[in-house]
Amino acid sequence: MWLLAVLLLCAEFSVYAAWLAWPAFRRGDRLCAAAWMVGMPLIARLFVALASYVLSRWKGITLAPSQRLGPIAWLRFFVVEYWHLCIQNLLLIPFRVLFHTRSERGAGPTTGPVVLMQHGYVNNGAVWFFTARALEAQGYRVFTMDQSAFAPLDGMGDGLAARIDEVLAATGASQLTLVAHSMGGLVCRAYLRGHGDARVLRLITMGSPHHGTFHAHLACGPNGAQMRPGNTWLTALNTTRVNVPFTSLYSLYDTIITPQDSSMMPEADNVQVHAVGHVSMPSGSATRSALLQALSKQSPHVV
Repeated sequence: MWLLAVLLLCAEFSVYAAWLAWPAFRRGDRLCAAAWMVGMPLIARLFVALASYVLSRWKGITLAPSQRLGPIAWLRFFVVEYWHLCIQNLLLIPFRVLFHTRSERGAGPTTGPVVLMQHGYVNNGAVWFFTARALEAQGYRVFTMDQSAFAPLDGMGDGLAARIDEVLAATGASQLTLVAHSMGGLVCRAYLRGHGDARVLRLITMGSPHHGTFHAHLACGPNGAQMRPGNTWLTALNTTRVNVPFTSLYSLYDTIITPQDSSMMPEADNVQVHAVGHVSMPSGSATRSALLQALSKQSPHVV
């Protein structure tokens, strides 16, 4: 995924350079050329964030008057979501190698509960960087998982199984907690269905399309199709109950999961986080606080 992100960024910046920056540079206007190269990536992502929000409200649940944000609160919500989109898309995902956790670098805690974090669609483990640092400061041993961009979800579940074995062997633990964002929640459930739950202490998902999302109609690959509401794979997955302690964090302002109550599961402790967008969930402070609360409820760690 990091290589795909780098290639896409190179293609994007090449377009800006050829069509906008280079003509300005040839005119001798270097400041204008630099402004195009800095501004256009930000403008493009602003358009993406706005389009995703509009679609999420069009296809999302109807908000009660008490659930609607005032202008200032909405602006704060949107700026946070847009900031995380920019930082993930332009820095964290393409430069994945710079953002491994302390535990993965051998510099983290040597004891404490083990957490394995699974990313969502066309992301990688770098999106957890800020939350991973916060968890490690609380004494957790934190590891991340990288998946192929467009693989089937059962194949991703098999990849997760291999990573779980690797992390448990490295830490000496017998169980770990799975934390997943978006599509990652389906990957974890595919793992539990195919490999059992003996090695999993708890599952915590955030903004996961447990019943599908309309946005997946815009997604590529087998995994994108498997997130569309009503597809046969997802219908079959939802016949299998999650039997480990299960928390689902969700937001009525999720900008990707539509309808937003798709994240709710009957066997889960469904926890609503207030006025949080989808992209900011893996590393935003509001969801991080809810995650820490969910982790504190888990059973004593087994080593």
